Amino acid sequence: MKQKKSLIWITLILLFLVGCKGDKGGVKVYQDTEETKQERTEVSVTAVISEMNIEAGYINVIDCMTDKDMRLYYHGGVSVTDTYGSMITIDKIACGAVVDIVYYSDTDKMVSMQLNSKTTVLREVKKFSVSPDEEKACYKGTTVKLWSKASAYDEGKRISLNEVSTEDEVTLWIFNNKLVSVAVTTGHGYVRLLNQDSYIGGMVEIGYDVIVPVTADMLIPVEEGDYLLRINKSGYSNTKQVRVKKDTEIAVDLSSIAIPSGTVSFVLEPKDAKDVTITVAGEDVYGETYTNLYGTYNLSVSAKGYKPKRGQFTIDKDWKEIKIRLTEDPDAKATDTDSTTEATTAATTRVTTRSATDTPATRTSTEEIEGTGKVTENKFKVSTPKGAGVYVDGDYVGDAPVTIDKVVGTHTITLYKSGYIIKSYTVQSLDDGKDQEFSYPELTKLDPN
Repeated sequence: MKQKKSLIWITLILLFLVGCKGDKGGVKVYQDTEETKQERTEVSVTAVISEMNIEAGYINVIDCMTDKDMRLYYHGGVSVTDTYGSMITIDKIACGAVVDIVYYSDTDKMVSMQLNSKTTVLREVKKFSVSPDEEKACYKGTTVKLWSKASAYDEGKRISLNEVSTEDEVTLWIFNNKLVSVAVTTGHGYVRLLNQDSYIGGMVEIGYDVIVPVTADMLIPVEEGDYLLRINKSGYSNTKQVRVKKDTEIAVDLSSIAIPSGTVSFVLEPKDAKDVTITVAGEDVYGETYTNLYGTYNLSVSAKGYKPKRGQFTIDKDWKEIKIRLTEDPDAKATDTDSTTEATTAATTRVTTRSATDTPATRTSTEEIEGTGKVTENKFKVSTPKGAGVYVDGDYVGDAPVTIDKVVGTHTITLYKSGYIIKSYTVQSLDDGKDQEFSYPELTKLDPN
């Protein structure tokens, strides 16, 4: 009996040993894990995000203290928080943002990322412009210094600062009292006017920010969106709806709202006045009729023995008659009190009412004065890309290379070539007694698809 029990125990022990030997080949050995007790050194840095490639597992940054470009490695275990320390997802972090990062010095792997709480973030900023030569930027009437590594970003792509148009809506990040980055949140497209001949010399208004003179060839940068285009000349105005898309040119045909023409007949009293001279808009009228586009015109009349008369009249019909009653000169004791004819007075009254309600006459006048800069004796040259059409503030000035008079102020240079993506740059011209020359990269060919 004892021998039988001993055999059973020996058998069980042998089976146990064989089983352990068979399992040895299935044991997993981890050679390189984060769970090792290896000591790591953590480094903290405040930086600007310059590129994010989460799929590839890296984020490029610029150290705000050393100006050094760095590549750090991102993984799902990185703690990402807002300025208050609350957890957020990585897609809430944009290129251009200023962040506080902790990473391992030996592997450059990120441990945590937090939006910097000492950074001023300005959103929905318009009319932003930069002057790299003076190392400053302007927005909302405020000037701020530029960081030496300041950059701009559009849809996550890094661009140069002068590629930001004054028509773009942007977000600004200001750190240590310097502008460190700009991100375009709403871009711009382009409006080209067609068949605008009858409006040349007038003004075109798109939205409330773009008010420019009408010229023979125009390509106007405009913030993307839906607008009511208003165009007017000499008191006559009309409108069109336009939709502007980012980086796209839209042609607006004005032939359907072209200004019509009309004729006025001047009837003088007395009819026997001698040496009569009628002047409209600074030009003498030959005969007693005048034909021009609908609108309001300045009028002056002189005749021998009569006091000169000045007033306004409006062409708003195919044909109309205007009576002009002349008054004897002061030697005949005539006064100028009643010198304005009923027709002229009525026309002037109508123009005043129309200007106040239907046309942006006051605004366009103000904008034109503010937009007119000092013309210097120096030159302004755009040398490349050769053959590209060059527009300055929406007005065509020639194909590159082209040279024009230098005008002090902020200007938008737009480069156009059929079949290529239109490109705009914002530049500053100073009254510094120097010529300016600009060379830009070749335009990008449009995707045929």
